Amino acid sequence: MTMQDSIIIAMSTEERGQNMVTALGNVTQNCVVITDVEELLFQTRTEGPDAMVIEHALVERVSQLDLISLLRRRKPLEAMPLIYMGPNTPEVHASAIKSGVDTYLNLPTRPEILQAHLHRLLQRRQSEKGLREALNRLRAFEQAYKESERVKDDLTHMLVHDLKSPIASVMGLLDHSLDLLGSQSDADSALDLLNLARNEAQHLLNLAANILDVRRMKEGHMPFQPDVIESLSAIAQESFHDVSGGPREREFSFVVRPEAERLYADPGLMRRIIANLLSNAIKHTRRGGYIDFRAWKEETRYVISVRDDGEGIPEQDQKRIFNAFEQSRHTVHDRYDTGMGLTFCKLAVEKHGGEIWVESKVGRGSTFFFTLPLNIRDTYTGESVAVASY
Repeated sequence: MTMQDSIIIAMSTEERGQNMVTALGNVTQNCVVITDVEELLFQTRTEGPDAMVIEHALVERVSQLDLISLLRRRKPLEAMPLIYMGPNTPEVHASAIKSGVDTYLNLPTRPEILQAHLHRLLQRRQSEKGLREALNRLRAFEQAYKESERVKDDLTHMLVHDLKSPIASVMGLLDHSLDLLGSQSDADSALDLLNLARNEAQHLLNLAANILDVRRMKEGHMPFQPDVIESLSAIAQESFHDVSGGPREREFSFVVRPEAERLYADPGLMRRIIANLLSNAIKHTRRGGYIDFRAWKEETRYVISVRDDGEGIPEQDQKRIFNAFEQSRHTVHDRYDTGMGLTFCKLAVEKHGGEIWVESKVGRGSTFFFTLPLNIRDTYTGESVAVASY
């Protein structure tokens, strides 16, 4: 039994305390009799009882202290129902009320009066507890609403800054290509411009897919279909070809150790995770930079990494970089980056039961790591999907 499940009966003698327990009858079964002030202070130092009945004769033993005020200053006892039992003396009565008692009963008093007051105070406390819980729920709802509004504002901001630029680029490239084709003077230049337009359109498509899929994952509606992946290298190469933004202008390497080639995961999600990490590396690495993909097995998990020698990430940003809109910053190519792709990666990796993190130093590049367990577990149902024992 804890203090929170009891009523403290603080009396001058054990006999008076037991008589008070009897007087309370069936109001409560959990009474703790305390006859020493030092013990009373010790027992209530970290948690408070449901209520307290205290006798004036016990308080008088430490008349140099304002015992009631001292008890009330303790956090667990601030709202505790407190009944004070003392003489029919106006001065004592007034002093007790000023110190913070809820009810003052003149001694002697009848048991049914004490029971009625205690019952009323306990009911009031229960009602107040219910109101506090309702208030906390309302505050949580308000916080969720404010967060939702923040996300909407950030989404609007992203739509203005991140989508406007590639749309304008696509339109300009297409207009210029049409002019070149119309003059038939430089078909090769027109083809290059059309390829650039396609890359920008692919960037738009990836943004839209990430935004929609992040929402679906958070709502638990994202399809999850793990299967045997016979070649992680092949998945990585497919991801490489999915990436827009000039992948041929960097140096790439792909190293997958033999024991990590065949694994169990959702092929579609894996392809998207790797593509997003490669795309992120490209966005934050200058032309001629180096990007390295690796995969290996560590005891009960697979580890996959994407390393670049780009601009790096400040230490204070590394903990929040996987939150949508939190890393909003311009890339080295002056493209506004919302972080939505990394948010998708985090949710997709966690869907597999893995984890994702980054190690980075400003000016020296970044390495993104993520893991996949050998036993893939659906994080929404809690059921083990399959065991990979290769």
